[in-house]
Parts: sequence; structure tokens; C-alpha cells
Amino acid sequence: MDEALAAGVRPGLGIDVEVALAGDMFTQMRALHAIQRMRAVNAARGAHDGDGPPDRITTADVLDFATRQGAATVGLGATTGTLTPGKQADLLMITADEINNLPLNDPIGTVVLGADARSIDTVLIAGRVRKWAGRLLDVDLPALRAEAAASRDHVHRAAGVAVATRAATDVTGGGR
Repeated sequence: MDEALAAGVRPGLGIDVEVALAGDMFTQMRALHAIQRMRAVNAARGAHDGDGPPDRITTADVLDFATRQGAATVGLGATTGTLTPGKQADLLMITADEINNLPLNDPIGTVVLGADARSIDTVLIAGRVRKWAGRLLDVDLPALRAEAAASRDHVHRAAGVAVATRAATDVTGGGR
């Protein structure tokens, strides 16, 4: 990251290994922010090989890496990544009144450092509402849960791993 920024490259942030890392962008943004800040502090204290300590990134930088630069990195910068006329309206609306986001002092800092997947109230993809008031729309969650459990059980059986009991692993309830 530091090398890319020093060369004038604004990197994109994404997730591609959900089996090894958290699959939500909020966790990735916080991890990047913390790691880069740690590297900058270590470099300032002389624990860095290079031409001086890297600049500390801001929460605005991190949000840019996860949105505009993330879209550009995967070749979708002309389609999405910013709220611009002519682009798809991919939009997340995040609640700022939950306990993890109080008090709201800095909206960008709240998104990067305080919000999590539970904070997403509304989602629009290509202008179509996919989540409203904290509930997924047009998704049969019980069927999805059953399909995911069946897939897991199939993989476990094929690998010769004991299949967990349904009572211990199936989750029922809300759609958040």
C-alpha cells in the first residue's frame, strides 16, 4: 500500500478470499486503516527501510479505495463507484443512530471505523431497491439457508468430514 501511494497509485480495496478473511468491506476498511497507521508509526520511530515514513492515510482515503478505486481496479469505474449522472445507482444507506455509530461526529469516519454490515439500512443496485429498512427484498432467506446448509453438508460428505447437526448449525430468524 505504502509503495503504491508513494508512486502516485490509488489502490482499490476488495475482498476475494472470504474463507480466510471477513467477507464485509467494513472489516477490510478498518484493517487497512489500522495496518497502514501502524506502519506509518513504526516508520516514524525508525523501524522502516526507505526514504522516510509514509504519509498516514485518512478515513476518506480508505473510503475512496473501497468505492471509487475499487470499481476502477476491476474495470467498472465508468459504470459505478461514484454517484455520477449516467452511472449505475449502486448505493448503501447506513444508519448513524445505532450504538456503534454514536456520536456522529464525522460521517466518513463513522462509515470506515464504526459501521458494520448491521448498519446497512437500504441498498440500491442499478437503481433497484434490494434492501429496505434493514430487510432484504426478493430473497427467500429460509430457502437460501437450506441451500447453503445442503451445500456445506455435501462438501463435508465428499471430503469425509463429519457433517454438523442441523440443530447446532442452522440459523433461523430475521432477515438483517
